[in-house]
Amino acid sequence: MTFEHALDPDEHQEQILGPLVRVIQEAAADQPWALIGAAAVRLQGIAVPSVNLEFITGEATLLALSEMLSVPSDWGQGAHLAANRLHFLRHGVPVFVFGDPVFHGPYESLSPREIPSLWDARVRVDVRGTPVLCTPLEWELLLAVVLGASARIDTLVQRMNAQGFDSRLLVRLLREGHVKRDTEEAVWALLEGPHRA
Repeated sequence: MTFEHALDPDEHQEQILGPLVRVIQEAAADQPWALIGAAAVRLQGIAVPSVNLEFITGEATLLALSEMLSVPSDWGQGAHLAANRLHFLRHGVPVFVFGDPVFHGPYESLSPREIPSLWDARVRVDVRGTPVLCTPLEWELLLAVVLGASARIDTLVQRMNAQGFDSRLLVRLLREGHVKRDTEEAVWALLEGPHRA
């Protein structure tokens, strides 16, 4: 396999994604993992710029992956995320793997590990013959609302209102994520319209 730097950035990411996912699957064994963020949204048909490949998984998988790749893991806490993480470049593409992350917004936090519906609802996308498990758009919207990511919110809402969404999944994500009533109301207010169940 060759990696041409003249490739479109999305094509370049897709070339890298298959081999990388196979390594993550091996490290994970039967533990859950998912591609998250802009790359996950893009693979589900929404045109958003995707500079990084970001994965979430459990701590044990992250440590196994760290050993397999000979990349040290480190604890990091920023404005929006606290997690043990790996960060490395794969053919010029930044890759982040977060073990048991907690996402922090101004008013509340989300811990994906504590939300069983998220893992059950992962979307399987075939990328050059490799199945990539992506977080669903409903999760991406909830996360964007919690983090206050207005540009991502607008893009997701436009798509979800135009093509529909899984309202039952959204109810489960809100309930299992233990979000505050104001956050729940904000999410539903964005999706009020002909496609709201």
